[in-house]
Amino acid sequence: MTRTRIAAAGILLCICCALPPAARAEGSGGAGTIESYQKAISGATNKKKEAVLRKELGDLYAAQEDYPRAAAEFLQALALAPSAFTRRERLQMAIATSWADRFDDAAAVLRSILAEDPNDRDARIHLAKVLSWSDKLQEAETEADRVLSRYPENQDALLVRANVLRWRGDARASIPFYEKALAQGENFDARIGLAYAYLGAGEKRAAKEISAPLKPAYPYQEKELARFSDALCGVPTWHLSVPYSYYTDSDKNAVNRAAIVYGFRAGRWDTELAYRLTDAKDPVRHEKAEDIGITTRAKVGRFDTGAGMGISRAGGGNLVTGLARAESDTAWGAIGGSASREMLTDTAQLIENRITRTSGALSLSETVSPRLSFTERFIYSGYSDGNNSEDLWLGAKYAVTLVSPKIAAGYRFRYLDFRRQSGSGYFDPEDFTSHQAYASLFAEKNGYHAFLEPSVGYQSYTRYGGRISDTFYSLFASAGWTMKQCTAFEIYVEGGNYAGGAVAGYNYYQVGFRLTAYF
Repeated sequence: MTRTRIAAAGILLCICCALPPAARAEGSGGAGTIESYQKAISGATNKKKEAVLRKELGDLYAAQEDYPRAAAEFLQALALAPSAFTRRERLQMAIATSWADRFDDAAAVLRSILAEDPNDRDARIHLAKVLSWSDKLQEAETEADRVLSRYPENQDALLVRANVLRWRGDARASIPFYEKALAQGENFDARIGLAYAYLGAGEKRAAKEISAPLKPAYPYQEKELARFSDALCGVPTWHLSVPYSYYTDSDKNAVNRAAIVYGFRAGRWDTELAYRLTDAKDPVRHEKAEDIGITTRAKVGRFDTGAGMGISRAGGGNLVTGLARAESDTAWGAIGGSASREMLTDTAQLIENRITRTSGALSLSETVSPRLSFTERFIYSGYSDGNNSEDLWLGAKYAVTLVSPKIAAGYRFRYLDFRRQSGSGYFDPEDFTSHQAYASLFAEKNGYHAFLEPSVGYQSYTRYGGRISDTFYSLFASAGWTMKQCTAFEIYVEGGNYAGGAVAGYNYYQVGFRLTAYF
């Protein structure tokens, strides 16, 4: 979700006006001024004097748009002597701190201002913005509503309220708030938010018309308009995709998959028709399978819903397949459930045995802070050969950075247990447990994106009476880019010796690509 913010120019004007004359005179070329401040700070004789000097140094960094350093100085100044500054000065410091993506720190400063003066409208509005940027949407909505209860025409509060609804997934409900905000006066963020809302509601033509008058005045607005243009391209009337993958493992399975996917939007529903051909070989078999199906998804209120049905054909017989799912955001995270029926076509042996899996799943996620989150998932599956399994996943993730390049680290625990070993060709252990530590990197710029996730861990399980315990590794990497306007290409590779990484288990790797053209 894109988080538009107030223009830097307004902040810089306030901060620059607060700078001492020497700092304003030297401006961005003031390396000597920074050094002189640092020298003065080291020689400060009391906390109040040091706090004032650190605040002035932070002002200088902010005037140069070096918000991370500015935030560091402001927070140290406030820790040393908060009473040395007026509420207006602390508000300016909180705003600059939020621009360094230190949302929790900025919110703490803003709450301290509101503790002294609950009627400080500017502090409450910016608190609502900061909470929305840090995905605390329920709290942001509460703060915005407090402002709107007294100032129903306040443009900034209306904009926060609209953003919260749209980022929560209810684009259509956000439209009246964006329109009311825009009625207070032309505003880039309100107009582009309204355009995004119509786009999310499936009204591409209206989104295009609303965005037409947009004229960026600042660099961040230029970037935001470019992202919107990409989004306008990426939510088209229809699209055509061609995915392909190749899989092989230590059992000498070799599987080629190719598909063609036609997607279109009907009202709020994103729908895809797909045909997939699977060609699988092992040392004693050569099997093929075909799948044809339709899937559709839409936001219905707070729920992200999806459903699909199709036919899988293998060995001269047909099987009806299907899926249904729903997920909803909550104040603390998200909750979801799904059910599916599918034919396993991952290897030649599975295709030959015509193994069907019917599953039900429940998933939960909790967002403790913008950096820390937890996930839980339980899946119960029944198989056409009379087997069944219980599969539990628990995970924790910590975001080291919140902006690109995004770096994260995490842990996953898994418990998987099958009733018996069926010999049908899928990995069916008893008392399988794994502990996995991973790191991830995601970066994007100018239409390019890349993702990398290596992991290591320890696994143990029983199969056919023998207990196996060993370490494992895995790797997933992908890269994608826009080759031409409205044409996207992505490649990926994954592999390792994680026994639960593929349906057949054991050492494996897979490579693939997807080419998509939007019209």
